[in-house]
Amino acid sequence: MKKKSGLFIILVSMLITVVFWLFIKPTRDIPLISQYSQLLASFALVGFCIINFISTRHRVLDKLFNGLDRSYIYHKVLSISVLIMIVVHNVSIGMGKDIIRQSGNRVPRDPYAMYGSFSLYLFVILIAVAILAKKLNYERWKNIHKFMLIPYALGIYHYYGSANYAVFSMDAFSVWLDIVNVIGILSAIYSIFIYEKTGFKYRFKVNKLDTVANGTLEITGSSLGRSMKFKPGQFAFLKIKDKRNNFPSHPFTISQAPKEGEIQFTLKALGDHTKELFDTLKVGDEFYVEGPHGEFNFKTGVKNQIWIAGGIGVTPFRSFMQSGVPKDYSVDFFYAYNNEQEGAYVEELQSLAANSNFKLHLFNSKEKGFLSAEEISKHIYKKDNIDVYFCGPKPMRESLRKQFQNSKLKINQFHFENFQFK
Repeated sequence: MKKKSGLFIILVSMLITVVFWLFIKPTRDIPLISQYSQLLASFALVGFCIINFISTRHRVLDKLFNGLDRSYIYHKVLSISVLIMIVVHNVSIGMGKDIIRQSGNRVPRDPYAMYGSFSLYLFVILIAVAILAKKLNYERWKNIHKFMLIPYALGIYHYYGSANYAVFSMDAFSVWLDIVNVIGILSAIYSIFIYEKTGFKYRFKVNKLDTVANGTLEITGSSLGRSMKFKPGQFAFLKIKDKRNNFPSHPFTISQAPKEGEIQFTLKALGDHTKELFDTLKVGDEFYVEGPHGEFNFKTGVKNQIWIAGGIGVTPFRSFMQSGVPKDYSVDFFYAYNNEQEGAYVEELQSLAANSNFKLHLFNSKEKGFLSAEEISKHIYKKDNIDVYFCGPKPMRESLRKQFQNSKLKINQFHFENFQFK
């Protein structure tokens, strides 16, 4: 069963906010809609706190959300939800003021209201830019998100100045939101200003560079200091900063089984930074690593399995194979690649499969076309439940998921990682 701890914490945090809110009273008479509007603003603050904590990439997120990659799905959904809450809060606060005016009473001047408006407008602009800029490279996308701290800080300032509750009292609601805001601000400061400087604790020196397929570079590094402990199938963030290379932090699956004092990444030249690295990285250069992350582990599934790799997605399965598959597991591994020149590690995989309890199915797309559930079914004779482990391009993943739903195979779970950190 997939872990739901992260979702549980989100829901409990919102429930705590409601329960504490029920026991407080406004400092002055305000319409009911205004009270609910401020509850909605409190939800938004809790949401921002969780969003910012996810941005710290703390190791606990892997356990809470069944992988750091999945925590970013919640990050995205919460971000959209919070923006909607802020818009509704802004509209409903205005409605509350209209009710006060219609009753013949004067609406007290609120000098902090403008900060709330600025916060809303900036969020709308930045999120719109982030959506439109989704096709920008990963580093530029990250830089856009750094500006989110400005409207967030304005929103908190607006809360403490405009709330119709005793925000600095010792009642449970006020203390709860104080804690939420402190965690949120500290998380934002850490992720923006500190993470890149302190998070990359592991330093390595390149001791080997190999081109393992067309446009595919294997980087093997030896540790300079303590060695990073990781499990097969996990990923880490790689960063290189020197005179020749300026490779910003980016997530890559660790492409070999754990080996003391050594780490290996296999990179496909898909973006500007990666292509440049192929020309500039040399043996002896140093690089930094943060991690490990991820819960992509075939041993958590049923023992009848199908592994599917698309292109560079072969890396976690190579690590699995090098580590050894228990004898009581039955695995069919389908590796699809564009053409013979782009098939990485083919000979090694054939060697590893020769004396093992799983079957390797190589699928050259140039010769056979796209890999399909129908094609996979021709090689699978199991009537029991099967777990599918997939790593490859998203379009390929979604196509196969839909096809499996209409196939005769009894698919128990479809496991994959979301390398969409934006």
